[in-house]
Amino acid sequence: MSRMRARGAVLLAGVVVCGALAVTEGLGAEPQRLAVDPAKSHLRLVLGRGGLMSFMGHEHHIEAPLAEGHVEVVEDDPARSSVRLRFEAARLFVIPGSEPADDIPKVEERMRGPEVLEVAKYPEIVFESVSVKGTPQAASGFKLVVAGRLTLKGRSVPVEIPLDVRRADGSIEAKGEVSLNLRDLGIEPPSVAGVVKVKDRFQLEFEIHAGP
Repeated sequence: MSRMRARGAVLLAGVVVCGALAVTEGLGAEPQRLAVDPAKSHLRLVLGRGGLMSFMGHEHHIEAPLAEGHVEVVEDDPARSSVRLRFEAARLFVIPGSEPADDIPKVEERMRGPEVLEVAKYPEIVFESVSVKGTPQAASGFKLVVAGRLTLKGRSVPVEIPLDVRRADGSIEAKGEVSLNLRDLGIEPPSVAGVVKVKDRFQLEFEIHAGP
């Protein structure tokens, strides 16, 4: 009986060790931290026109230069990945050529002022992920949905951004877009004389490049 018990104990120990190894392997590698390249990365806002005289207006195309950001990537396990991006509100600008040159200084002044971004009071805009879901696509590619919080004017709102992600040579490239409402961000759509106004709904476009 003692020999049988000893053998049983050995078998049980083997099962426990194998199980522990399986769990450890399932945890995968530690996240790899990649720095976002501000020169190659872009965040653009496309704001349309509405109101009674919307035919007289035009879209606004705004660029938000990235101040800094990082992505934490886990090989073959996107759910354990994360991203954080920080922007300086005062640096947002109208993309040259997207509207009449004479209008750009007035649009930028109003955008940075108390009616819209209040950059003197709220100098930063931050996006930080809280979860990532995705599926592998072609070689080195993923389709992801990044859920996170966008903090603007001291107000944090949940957003979900679908992204196409490609990995190559230790770097990543991610592109995606999402529609949001200005009022959800605490911004009342500006108007001109009450007849031409910016639409509440606008498009947010991401292009992120990150590497070691």
